Amino acid sequence: MTSSISNIRQHILTDILNDPSLELAPEQDLLLSGMLDSVSVMRLISWLENEYQISVPAEDILVEHFGSLNQIKQYLDTRISG
Repeated sequence: MTSSISNIRQHILTDILNDPSLELAPEQDLLLSGMLDSVSVMRLISWLENEYQISVPAEDILVEHFGSLNQIKQYLDTRISG
């Protein structure tokens, strides 16, 4: 299974932010923009683990892995293939 930016974007906008009309660019900073907070990130990680059948260890919960859609996809791709 491969990760999809559009799938992740849809989940964030629909299920976490409850506003599918928002714009969310792949490189947009989700944390510094205030779009996601620590609780939102944990909800996202829980969904990613279920959706992609992976485990995200606590030491991997870093801004550089979950700061943008591009970073999330890159992280997922390494977890799924690795």
